[in-house]
Amino acid sequence: MKHLKKFITHLQTINLKVVPQKIYNPQSAAREEVKVYEITHETSYGGVPFESEFKLLIEKALVDLLVLDNRRLSAILEQLDSLEKRFQAFWVNFHSCRFDLDFNYPPDFLFQISLHKLFSVPALQPAYTGIVIEEQFVDDLTESVRLREAFLADFIRQARRLLTPEMEHTKPEQPVEVKPVMSYPHFTDGVAEKFTEVLKGYFTQADQDQLLPLFLHNQAPASPLLFHGNGKQLADAFKQLYEANLIVGCLKGEMEMWITKHFAYVYRGQQKSLPPNYLGAIISSNAKPCQSPILDVRKRSDGSFTIVPVLRTQKNYSSY
Repeated sequence: MKHLKKFITHLQTINLKVVPQKIYNPQSAAREEVKVYEITHETSYGGVPFESEFKLLIEKALVDLLVLDNRRLSAILEQLDSLEKRFQAFWVNFHSCRFDLDFNYPPDFLFQISLHKLFSVPALQPAYTGIVIEEQFVDDLTESVRLREAFLADFIRQARRLLTPEMEHTKPEQPVEVKPVMSYPHFTDGVAEKFTEVLKGYFTQADQDQLLPLFLHNQAPASPLLFHGNGKQLADAFKQLYEANLIVGCLKGEMEMWITKHFAYVYRGQQKSLPPNYLGAIISSNAKPCQSPILDVRKRSDGSFTIVPVLRTQKNYSSY
C-alpha cells in the first residue's frame, strides 16, 4: 500500500518555497528586495514533473487497491471522501476571506484561509516574519489546489469501479424503473438574451454564437465555452441571477454541475476547468461578494429585477 500512502501524502502536502524577490514599494518609490512565497513548481504550467508524478502515482496506487476486498476498499474510499471535504473547505475559506485587497494580501492570509489546518504546509512561516504574499502566488496556489482536487476526483472515480457487487443468496427483487430527472437552469423571460449581451464580450465570436442556444434550449456546445476573465466573475454572475429568481428550475448544486460541464475559463493562456467544489464555495455559500463583478442584478421599484453590466476591464474578443 506504499504507493497509495504516497499518493495521499502528496495530495495533502503543499510544498511552498520562500524566495527573494524585488518588488515596488510605493512608500519609498523604489524597488526593494523582500521574501515571497512561491508554488509555481506545483502547478500544471510550472513544469512537467509535478503533474507527471501524480499521474504515475495514481496508476501505482490503483494497483495497490486491486488486492483489497470490498470492506477494506470501502474504508479507504471513506477516507478519500473525508479528504475531498477538506478541498471543499479550502474553497469556502478562500472565497469567504474578507479584507480590502487593494493589490496586497495581508501577511496572515494563509492563516485566515486555514491552509495549515487543511493541508501539510512544511515551509509555512508565522505571519510576523513579514513574507510578502503576492497575487501571482495566490493564483498559483489556487491552481495547485484545483489540480490536486482533479487528481483526487479521478482516483476516487476509478477506485469505485473496483468495488464488486455483493452476492445475495436470496432472489433479488425486481427493481422499479425510475426515470432520472435531468434538471438544468431555466432563464425567465428575456433574461437569457440580456445575460448573453453582458457575457458576449468575454467570449470569442465562435463561443458567443453558442451562448443563447445553451441558455434558451440547453443546447450543449461541442466543448466548454471559454470565459476570458476570472472564474469567480462567471460564478458570481450565475449566483446573482439565481438568487434573484431569474434562473429557476434547478437546485444550486445542479446549476454548478451544469456550469462545470459547459464552461471553462482562460488563465495564463491555458484552459482551466471550473470544478463543482470551486463553484459551490461561491454560489452555495455566503462567500464575500466578487470584487470585480461583470454584472449587477438590481431590484426596481415595482419589485422586478434588471441586469446592469459593470464595465471595468472587460475585454472584447469579437474580432478573434
